[in-house]
Amino acid sequence: MPEKVPDGALPALSVVVPTRNEAGNIEPLVDRLDAALAGLDADWEILFVDDSDDSTPDVVEDLMSRGNPRVTLLHRGPGQRDGGLGGAVKLGFTKASGRVIAVMDADLQHPPEVVPNLVAPVLSGQYDLAAGNRYGILGSRAGLDGPARQVVALSCRWLSHRLVPSSRAIADPMSGLFALERSVVDRAQLRPEGYKILLEVIARGDWHSAANVDYRFDERYSGRSKARLREGLVFLRHLWRLSREARPSKGVAASRAGSPGSRNGPEGD
Repeated sequence: MPEKVPDGALPALSVVVPTRNEAGNIEPLVDRLDAALAGLDADWEILFVDDSDDSTPDVVEDLMSRGNPRVTLLHRGPGQRDGGLGGAVKLGFTKASGRVIAVMDADLQHPPEVVPNLVAPVLSGQYDLAAGNRYGILGSRAGLDGPARQVVALSCRWLSHRLVPSSRAIADPMSGLFALERSVVDRAQLRPEGYKILLEVIARGDWHSAANVDYRFDERYSGRSKARLREGLVFLRHLWRLSREARPSKGVAASRAGSPGSRNGPEGD
């Protein structure tokens, strides 16, 4: 991992977006993120780590050619896609310039408008990890496709909390929406597999305090979900591996943060 640089030398915030065949989502994502972060009193960048076989990299490169200085592309061709989405995010960690790194999906199920609230607790130095929370008072899982996926998501959350004690401070350890101080992953021996990179960071990262930020998990804007039975089996195998080396709960005070009317306090199941 790159060494930490003095504040102001590089962007304060890097937004890492792993992509696979998301051509129709790129421009709306960048437009909404630009609007959402317009009031941020710090410079920021957006880094696409792309595993696509469609025109997604062309769309990103077009944005770059039109002079958007915030946008960067890393394209992984066939044979370079180790670790799936988690591997793409890990690569993003090594290439991101910001002191704080946020991770979100490209399909707009993670609304860009929540990013300022997500990164605020980490940029302020109050927490070194913040995770999006679909289960809080102000959260919603409406974007999950039907009752079956709702049940699967709840079951995986329950299993994660039981088998990886350090995940209990995180209300939604299955979330793909999170932000962290780069020191959390600078020396971490991350070995991601599949989609659930946050659980890997929770188990192996060097973090001490966490914030849970309520958000609404929206409908996919364009394209098709990549969730398949195979991904579920990969997750279960990965969870089992993490459970065998799991450390005791860190005992940090987790909180709902960054949303109007939210309440601070420990999160339970």
